[in-house]
Amino acid sequence: MRMAENGGSYMFSTLGLAFFVAVAGENADKGLLTWGVTLGSLIGIFSVPIAGHLSDRFGRRTVYRFGAVFMLVYTFPAWWLMSLGNHAVAIAVIAIGIGVAVNTMLGAQCAMLPELFGNRHRYLGVAMAREISAVLAGGMAGVLGAYLIAVSDHNWLLLAIYMTILALITTASTFLVPETLRRDLTRVDDAVKVSRDEHGEGVSATTVTIRSVRA
Repeated sequence: MRMAENGGSYMFSTLGLAFFVAVAGENADKGLLTWGVTLGSLIGIFSVPIAGHLSDRFGRRTVYRFGAVFMLVYTFPAWWLMSLGNHAVAIAVIAIGIGVAVNTMLGAQCAMLPELFGNRHRYLGVAMAREISAVLAGGMAGVLGAYLIAVSDHNWLLLAIYMTILALITTASTFLVPETLRRDLTRVDDAVKVSRDEHGEGVSATTVTIRSVRA
């Protein structure tokens, strides 16, 4: 679920700048371009709590999925606009990518990840989920993205395809995890765990979670 959120964050905040400099060449103002990251962070001051509030009302998966789908739709126009070499456009693209796409997922994630794990090993579960995914998503994004910029002769299309894959993985993941809204955090079992002894075979993880919420 963090492939688009974490990977997208690194791609917009670091690869986006590197790509723009490669495209614009001597005309690139590196200091000016960092305003895209700054503005994206400022937008996040509002978008993260708003996304969290909406997830309290409509569900964690719904809001998380919206952020992933937004990034999926935004990806190709964003990298094409970055390739134009216009500073103002690039700043806006980066700011929206971080402030809206990434932070919408982050706002729902802050509540959803702890709710996915039972209180017996919640800290370990969340820590491993976040840190391992950070290596696979954000860590790989910098290395692989830089490689794509080099081998493609600054072609935006490969970067757009890469980010699309990340967004698709996250979007698909939102259909595989149960809804955790109003889950009892004192429960020992994980939200995705199916106990055959208590519920019998053929009961889905979503059904178990719904029963837990009702209980």
